[in-house]
Amino acid sequence: MTAAQPGLPPGTLIDGWRVVKTLGDGGFAIVHHVEKNGQAFALKLSRYGPGRREDEEAHARARREVTILGMLDHPNIVRLHAHGKWPDPKEGHLYAVLDYVEGWTWAEWVQRKHPTFHEVLCACLKIVAALLYMHGKGVLHRDLKPSNVVIRKSDGEPILIDFGCATHTQADDLTESGLHPGTERYRAPEQFTFLRTHKDEHRARYAFQVSDELFAFGAMLYEVLTDPRPTEERERPVLNSAIFTPTPAKKLNPRVPQALSELVMSLLARNPAQRPVDTEALRREVTELVADTGQEYTETVHPPSQQRQPAPPEGEEPAARAPTRKRSPGKLRAVGARLVAHARASKPLAVGGMAAAAGLVLAVAVSFNLSEAPEPAPAPREAPAPSGVAPLEPLGSPAATAPQKEGSTVTTQKPEDTQQAPTPRGQKPSTAKCRALPLMAALAAGCTGAQIRPEPFECPSGARDAMFKELGWDTGDHFAMLMDDREGNRIAWLTPGEVVGVTRHPTRRSVNPRHWDLLPRGARFYGRLYVVPGFMQGSQWEIRPVGSGDPPGMVVARYDRVKFEDGREFPVCFVVINDAQEIKDGKALADNAGTGDAVVRWP
Repeated sequence: MTAAQPGLPPGTLIDGWRVVKTLGDGGFAIVHHVEKNGQAFALKLSRYGPGRREDEEAHARARREVTILGMLDHPNIVRLHAHGKWPDPKEGHLYAVLDYVEGWTWAEWVQRKHPTFHEVLCACLKIVAALLYMHGKGVLHRDLKPSNVVIRKSDGEPILIDFGCATHTQADDLTESGLHPGTERYRAPEQFTFLRTHKDEHRARYAFQVSDELFAFGAMLYEVLTDPRPTEERERPVLNSAIFTPTPAKKLNPRVPQALSELVMSLLARNPAQRPVDTEALRREVTELVADTGQEYTETVHPPSQQRQPAPPEGEEPAARAPTRKRSPGKLRAVGARLVAHARASKPLAVGGMAAAAGLVLAVAVSFNLSEAPEPAPAPREAPAPSGVAPLEPLGSPAATAPQKEGSTVTTQKPEDTQQAPTPRGQKPSTAKCRALPLMAALAAGCTGAQIRPEPFECPSGARDAMFKELGWDTGDHFAMLMDDREGNRIAWLTPGEVVGVTRHPTRRSVNPRHWDLLPRGARFYGRLYVVPGFMQGSQWEIRPVGSGDPPGMVVARYDRVKFEDGREFPVCFVVINDAQEIKDGKALADNAGTGDAVVRWP
């Protein structure tokens, strides 16, 4: 049996359901808008049928999704109306006919409709009721996230969709890797701890629990409360570090009621025992908040002005929206394994007074924060399409379409006046904009030269404890390093981006007499490398503009994690800086060898 072809032409009949158009084309399923007897439905057609060994897992997951949806009948869960095989009733591709839901995804609803905290909590209560119903039947969704909750346009009811990753108590184990398929951002931190603990055990499989589902719900709610433009495609701080808890929701958004912030942070607790004991306990807590008639709950979660697209600087035309480049799941996992992507546990990154630029703050925190990044899960085989969700409005041009999850049936137009358009490729940001940004924000925005203003950073307490207590380092210790392990002990063209540094044998004992006692051979440092034109290192980590006769700029490598050959791993704040001999096309010709320092701050 061969894979189903995407996008069946309009008019195609699938056992009496007439195809109107294709809604989503994912790696393992194709979702069509279909009609029968004058009614609209969504038909999810598996790309793979039985027969070939390599397709059996995908076919088995499609069968399980149909089985689970057949067990459920709840007003806030997408309903299954029929299923079968097509075009052959024995060997054909499995299909499921589902509700055709017209509405907004959870994130789009928050950004477009500007709900109050009370309205958000009312929607949450219905989602939790759906989870409680599912869990009572032994069903776990395992892929809770904003794109899998749709607010129906006709009545404002939240509908839980996409059960492609779901399981139930009697289901066979289809997972070939340590973790089940799902979205890594919403995995509970104990899943990553399990991977590290059992990395050498081939048959070890993580047992997904209700507490994992509650964490994912908390992560979804945290994003809604703290991000005024949640539909924007950009890097965000990781919520599931095994060590560092996210910044409290109320600290990022002072409008959040204290009791609501405390509930969200309890859902995101590192220790599962500190989360609500079960879904019923969560339902009671949300019900109590819904009953609160305080003035603070009648406020909008984010003022509409924060969700509006920022106006371009005076005299400039608005930047065009660049098409989104799709990355494969493997590429994203590789990047995720090495990105420093954590929000600061105590002191947030300074942004030079640009408190309103919330999206930029998050992007910088992701790319340049100094805390441990959890190891990503092994690549799951599948990326199923969500269950039947109708488009809100006809799509515009590709450039105006919001990026979507592969296979998503939620095809919506970009929310009016909410997307912040990035600078088109090859076009430099405005000088006025760059002057206002700190060093790391300016680098992220593509600014160069004297437009960049350096800003300080503070090392998180967890990394300081690891360096100075567990490893015995001192701020006066210098360690011989190769900034990029792909280059040797030589002058080389260094490329900005994710980088792995490695310890080298010091040529001079004066570098650090305790070098190998404190930092064993083979230690590898994970972080990012930056090329900074127009600035150079002064005394005691001071960064100053270049003067006449100075090098054209500098290369900065900042590492947030060190891993030893014996498997031990620690969060760190470790910096290596070398002068650039030449800067060209964003790369720098510089000495790859240097000395690194453990730092607590960049003054």
